[in-house]
Amino acid sequence: MPVMDGLESTRKIREYERANRLRPATIIALTGLASSSVQQEAFANGIDLFLTKPVRLKELRQILENIPGKASPSSP
Repeated sequence: MPVMDGLESTRKIREYERANRLRPATIIALTGLASSSVQQEAFANGIDLFLTKPVRLKELRQILENIPGKASPSSP
C-alpha cells in the first residue's frame, strides 16, 4: 500500500472505532508473509483473521459469508 501498510491502517481504524464508540469492523489480513512473528504482530495491532496467500476462493467465500453482522449480498 503506497501511503501506509496494513498494520498501520488497522491501528488507525481501531483508534477511530474507539474514539467514536463504533462496533469494531472485521479486519482480515491477506498476505504473502507467513512467519509467526508477522502473524503475532498483526493480531497485536487489531487484525481479526490472518490469511496467507495463496487462499482458495471457496475458503475465502465461506469466511466472508460467516462474518457476524455483515450486510446481505445484493446478488448470489
